[in-house]
Amino acid sequence: MEFVRGSHKWNRWFQPEKFGDTNAHDDYERNPNYEPIPDIENTRNDFDIVSWDLAPGDAYVFHGLTVHGAGGNLHREHRRRGYAVRYTGDDVAYDTRPGPNEHLRCAILSDGDPLDSAQFPVVWRTAADAH
Repeated sequence: MEFVRGSHKWNRWFQPEKFGDTNAHDDYERNPNYEPIPDIENTRNDFDIVSWDLAPGDAYVFHGLTVHGAGGNLHREHRRRGYAVRYTGDDVAYDTRPGPNEHLRCAILSDGDPLDSAQFPVVWRTAADAH
């Protein structure tokens, strides 16, 4: 995976896109308020692109607005798997605007609801939350 260093601080929202040779069937809804992602591949020298080699068991942890991507799996004999976990603060509310992957939709939540459901479980509460 590659990341554009500092892009999470740009105060810009980009339309998520599939890229590379992928079998993914998960298209993203179009959000008219999101910007098209810059053509990073053809203007790589204009960006501070960083990456790290990972070994089995390693993980990337990064801000969700960081511009990131990876090419397709070029190894026919090795299946590449990814596992994404999203953590949010307790100030985050459910939002139904178009743009995210359809699998992030939750039928029991409405706009403004706290993310607290089977699909979006609270994994840690402070003592103050218990009162």
